[in-house]
Amino acid sequence: MNYFFGINNNIFKSEIQIPTFKNKSLKPMNVKLFKCYPENKKWILKDISNTKINKYFYALKNENISNKEIYFLADDKIYQKFDGAKLDNFNSFTDTKPEFRSNLKIYINNGGFSSYQSEYPHSMIKKRGTILSSISSLANSDAEKNYIIIKNIFEKPIVEIFKAYLVNLKTKKIENSFEIKTNYTNCIEINKKLIKPEIFLATKEYLGIPIYVSLRNNYLSFEHTHPPHEYILSKDKFIKVSEIKKEINEIIN
Repeated sequence: MNYFFGINNNIFKSEIQIPTFKNKSLKPMNVKLFKCYPENKKWILKDISNTKINKYFYALKNENISNKEIYFLADDKIYQKFDGAKLDNFNSFTDTKPEFRSNLKIYINNGGFSSYQSEYPHSMIKKRGTILSSISSLANSDAEKNYIIIKNIFEKPIVEIFKAYLVNLKTKKIENSFEIKTNYTNCIEINKKLIKPEIFLATKEYLGIPIYVSLRNNYLSFEHTHPPHEYILSKDKFIKVSEIKKEINEIIN
């Protein structure tokens, strides 16, 4: 199962398109779109199927998107499974090979836009751990401004503050730290002086999906990050990543 998300703040706006068909067939299925958000230590569930624009797509405009919300497809059986205490695997519709894709468009007012995917797999919401992401691989030191959008979804309906760090592996120092929230689409700005190969984004309590956005001349570039082992070609890449995570955890602890 996949969840979907957007961003809506004073810098970025967004739109989301979610197909009702699988990638191996154009036949639309009878699935509904729901949104969920934490409130008073419970998950609130709402049917938002009125956002369907045709038999093939749901579309959420910026005014329908909140940083605290997540979106997903399901059928009416969800009412039998949903109890508000914990997110569950509510459907298998988006479990496809190749991967089921939605489209997330991020834009700025009176400026440019860029589109990419915004799937958040159900397998991630049960886990705690360390985000590890190379800053220089996706941020742009030639841009006017760089941001990291970090979406966290945790299975329980909690809103907790946790830390994100920019860690320098060469000097063994924390260059900057930020407070971000669980079950929220967070946005932090990166100083371009910190866009170096030795600097990594890291968290130590919760996972999430980092997305990098660079702005220049009122246009933007938007790129979804990949797990760090995908940048390493050697056979021991998982060992290498574990060693880097251990080293970073020692620095931020």
